[in-house]
Amino acid sequence: MSTAPIPMLDLMFFLTESVENPRHVGSVLIFKRPPRGGANTAREIFAAYRASRPQPPFNRIPVFRKTGVPQWQEVDRYDPSHHVLHIALPAPGTDEQLHELIADLHAPMLERHRPGWKVYVIEGLAGGRFAIYHKVHHALVDGESGMQILRRSLAESPRDREIRTTVGLDHPARQRPAPHGLRETLEGEARKLARRTLTLGRSSVEIVEETLGGLLGYTPLRKRAFTAPATPMNEPIYNARSISHTALPLAAMKAVARATDSTLNDVALTLLDAAVNRYLRAMGRTPDHPLVTICPVSLHDPGAKQATTNVSAIWPLLGPVSAPILRRLESIKASTRAEKARLTSLGKDAAYAYAVMAFALSETLTIARPEALGLLPANMLISNVRGPERPLYLNEARLETFFPVSTLIAGVGLNITFMSYASQMVFGYTANGSALPEVESMARYTVEAFAALEKASAQRRAARATSGRAVSRSGRRRPT
Repeated sequence: MSTAPIPMLDLMFFLTESVENPRHVGSVLIFKRPPRGGANTAREIFAAYRASRPQPPFNRIPVFRKTGVPQWQEVDRYDPSHHVLHIALPAPGTDEQLHELIADLHAPMLERHRPGWKVYVIEGLAGGRFAIYHKVHHALVDGESGMQILRRSLAESPRDREIRTTVGLDHPARQRPAPHGLRETLEGEARKLARRTLTLGRSSVEIVEETLGGLLGYTPLRKRAFTAPATPMNEPIYNARSISHTALPLAAMKAVARATDSTLNDVALTLLDAAVNRYLRAMGRTPDHPLVTICPVSLHDPGAKQATTNVSAIWPLLGPVSAPILRRLESIKASTRAEKARLTSLGKDAAYAYAVMAFALSETLTIARPEALGLLPANMLISNVRGPERPLYLNEARLETFFPVSTLIAGVGLNITFMSYASQMVFGYTANGSALPEVESMARYTVEAFAALEKASAQRRAARATSGRAVSRSGRRRPT
């Protein structure tokens, strides 16, 4: 059987995994059956997955020995009845029922003696729809490679009837050359570490300075790291999850971004900040100062041929707790721009090292609570993924929408990912179900926040236009 060392970043997903907080991720794809002859579409997809022969990395299991480095081992035999399942929702088959089912399916850990993935074909959604839920260990795929795999399994034409399974595709981006032995492996890791070593000094100084600043507590006059407010998102994480999703028109979001001199990210952060604050108010847990989010930032080199994990992160302070929507947007714009400028000033390698050290300190503070003096790094993690620009199909069924189901990091019980697909921006919510028992209302509040932002930006444009016409008239000379 073929073996290969488990890369360090992938290994970390196993080392930090627990029953309460497994390290798998997922995606939910919702399809509309073709108008004619589509009664068996979902069953045909299910049969294709059952018959598919898993290709790397989906035929691998981790092997941990007393000596030597942990290894990926390819297995020849696997049980398709364990990995591929067919489920039907009871009537009426609402999105809320789907979310509840996905939350239950997402909670258990994946077994390590089997390849780390499952696929569920789910029928019974209202309106002639069905869903496919992919559940896969984060050590096998990351967000970028996962999106590539999903994209390659789908067709751009509704007349393409070939069923390409995600697990049966050849994935060259994940084929990593295996060193011959322990010595070569350690030398390779040492070389990688050496390239980062010179950057650690500046990052260490910044982390120490920020931590000391955090000991002084929150102040509205300047940002201090590790002073996020205590919220339900920071309560202990247990196995239960709550899941939801919603979608907004992409063209309308871009129009608001242009009208307010903002980026799409700024607009999305504003909507989510407004929604989460409203959600907390409804719980009677209004924070006493602005929320803080972690936003991953890609450091990927566009010229790189191999997809690898290479990211940093920013920790922007979000909007004032009860601010009107436009003021919230302006605050977030200023915060994100300042954070990105600081990250750019560090340089690529220092930015990577900074993020690694900041996450390590965040984990330490989380484990040490309450002795850690109440230092909180963030309240949620919000990330953005660019999705396919055109409508996609599988077995003639149109992909209506899809959303991610994420893992949670220590001490941060809310993960929101938004991604573009065709004409929409889709938001996926994954939360610590024990502290945030439902996030359906959070998704609804996001939609309502966008309506408020559209209205406010239109009113401001109209007011400026009226003011401009008044100035123009007042400046004209009367004819003599």
